[in-house]
Amino acid sequence: MHRVIGRLDARNAPSARVLERLGLRREGHFVEDDWCKGEWTDSLLYAMLDREWADRAR
Repeated sequence: MHRVIGRLDARNAPSARVLERLGLRREGHFVEDDWCKGEWTDSLLYAMLDREWADRAR
């Protein structure tokens, strides 16, 4: 695997903290890109490359 991504509801701060704690970086903020329970919501995109994961293990 070369790249791992995480996409989440921007209102979900605990999930964002988990991804950041794992070393994923925030790469995008998509405004009103998802229809959820009758309203438009924002999404955040986090990612990490395989070499970044390997560097963390050292």
